Amino acid sequence: MRVKTEKKKNEIISIAGELFLSQGYGSVSMATIAAAVGGSKGTLYGYFSSKEEVFAAFVVSAGQQRWEEFIALEEVPASVEARLMALARRYLRFLLSNEIMSVNRLVIAEAGRFPELGKIFYDNGPKSVIGVIASTLQQSAETGELTIDDPVSEAWRFKSLCEARLVEQCLWGIRSNVTDAEIMENVRPACAIFLKSHRP
Repeated sequence: MRVKTEKKKNEIISIAGELFLSQGYGSVSMATIAAAVGGSKGTLYGYFSSKEEVFAAFVVSAGQQRWEEFIALEEVPASVEARLMALARRYLRFLLSNEIMSVNRLVIAEAGRFPELGKIFYDNGPKSVIGVIASTLQQSAETGELTIDDPVSEAWRFKSLCEARLVEQCLWGIRSNVTDAEIMENVRPACAIFLKSHRP
């Protein structure tokens, strides 16, 4: 019974996600989702208490596989430079994936009318990313490899350096299917600039 329940929940999330992406958040109601799923609103509310909750589940689901790849533990490089480059490369692979780019565009398009979307996306996306980056910086500071007073603030700066130019071009549809070589063209100077500012 539990497997069947999880299967139905995942089906709802998948169908709702397709509706959000194709019609926009504002045009989709709980009734719309229920009709597309093929059940009653009562059944839908048995899984989710609101459209916002469905959207939050979709955001998590859309990026789950990519997120697991981002946080996956690799063999830890010996040097801080190599560790930061590996982290930056995984982050950009995550951010530039079709799944994450699609959700980004949806939130940007709808957040002006529905501010709650921005908070849902922030809590389930950027905030978690910053936590991972800040943890890495904190560990490097504790070993004396970096001088970091505020890991969270510096995590935001590191994130911005990694994203420069490339992310905007992908977000706006100017570029697509970015290669690892192109990602590394962003990663190398980003890490060099950051390390220049934070090495003891």
